[in-house]
Amino acid sequence: MNSNYFTEEHELFRKSFRDFLQKEVVPHIEKWEKTGTIERFIWKKFGEMGFFGINYPEAYGGMNLDLFYSVIFLEELQKIKSSGFAAAMWAHAYLAMTHLNAEGSERIKQEYLAPSIAGEKIGALCVTEPFGGSDVAGMRTTAVKKGDKYIITGSKTFITNGVYADYYVVAAKTSPELGNKGISIFLLDSNLPGISATKLDKLGWRASDTAEIAFDNVEIPLENLMGEEGKGFPYIMQHFA
Repeated sequence: MNSNYFTEEHELFRKSFRDFLQKEVVPHIEKWEKTGTIERFIWKKFGEMGFFGINYPEAYGGMNLDLFYSVIFLEELQKIKSSGFAAAMWAHAYLAMTHLNAEGSERIKQEYLAPSIAGEKIGALCVTEPFGGSDVAGMRTTAVKKGDKYIITGSKTFITNGVYADYYVVAAKTSPELGNKGISIFLLDSNLPGISATKLDKLGWRASDTAEIAFDNVEIPLENLMGEEGKGFPYIMQHFA
């Protein structure tokens, strides 16, 4: 193995991604930092170039490449002087999409992962809450089973892509009495009745859209549970790592 892990293919990818960022992203960064909004066309361009599909299966439009391509993706994103833009891209490609790929059903992968790879749908991961910080076990958002639905109530904060997103991957307690063993993961469309997102006004990282999201008795079908009920905490920890 090459002593620095990067092959000639890796270096070619690095160069093409770097050129892409210089040409397609850098000219807009100042505007996006000012307005606090990353325009949607750039997500589509990332998708068209395959940059969101680096380590996802080919069945959903991904490229199934090795980890070092992802390292290059993250390294080069950090070099364009907009941590906010970088955060928006990696929150979509790693935080939200990792859950779709690992715990999503085949339907969810077809309807959400494939368009996410294509840059047509934007995702956000909703774990952190106003009271608990990143203390996952202390979360108060609940998902109560009622007939053929789950009813989700609670709030999340500091959610990257919270206002842009088309869908949320949401952690909620299905069995509050079990602490972190009672957490499950759900998929919610961001336009469902009962969801409101408020943009937070930040000191820095302004291009990245960070939101507080409230869920007021939001109804979702049972099939929007991702993976197994009560396994949310290990899923989150596995992917956060």
